[in-house]
Amino acid sequence: MKLWQFILVLAAVMVAGAAALVGFNYVVMPRLIHRHTVVLMPDIRGMSIDGATTEVSQLQLQIVETRSRAHPTIPQGMILDQNPGPEDPIRTGRVVRVVTSSGPPAGAVPDLLGLTGRQAEITLQRESYRQGRLLRIRRPGVTVPTVVYQNPAAGEAMRKGRAVDIVLAEPAPPALYRMPDLRGAPLFQARQRIAGAGFVLAPVSFERTRDLPPNTILAQIPSAGTRIEKGARIELVATSR
Repeated sequence: MKLWQFILVLAAVMVAGAAALVGFNYVVMPRLIHRHTVVLMPDIRGMSIDGATTEVSQLQLQIVETRSRAHPTIPQGMILDQNPGPEDPIRTGRVVRVVTSSGPPAGAVPDLLGLTGRQAEITLQRESYRQGRLLRIRRPGVTVPTVVYQNPAAGEAMRKGRAVDIVLAEPAPPALYRMPDLRGAPLFQARQRIAGAGFVLAPVSFERTRDLPPNTILAQIPSAGTRIEKGARIELVATSR
């Protein structure tokens, strides 16, 4: 082949290649690109992977889980974040990358024994736990409601956000006594009975009367038969000349 023939063949090949490249760029590529329509990405945060897959499959999108991280309130497996974000444009056929929750982080259950009910509630909130079942019991000698039992026990590993059950001991109700009938009794005898029963005698009031001997009980407050607590105050009215 002569030189001029070789040059003509080479030029023809170059022209054909350039034409093919132009055709690919301006005809084929636009068709490949624009056959995927643009849609708006829905908000799939808070959904499960299965639920999100069903949601985006209608838009011809795919879900890919990239990683997971702990979250104090969102349950394990639920979607925390997405890329693209909600309402962002995305072409059909593309991949949506999501971050899921691994659930609340684990921690040690705080020691609640000996705390008041309010202190236990504050401690649980501070440690990102919550109060579960509450059982109240009456216990003699207790002056302030106090935690005497908890489940799980202090120091046990448990995920944040879970509930801790407690038993709260409360003061026992005061003992009640029936007020005796002191009317007609001598004042000294009434004083003895009141002091011996652990009650408090208020200053005695007197009324003049000739029907009964002096220092005889005419009236009383509380009245006979009334239920009263130990240490209650009793008022008496006695006779005088």
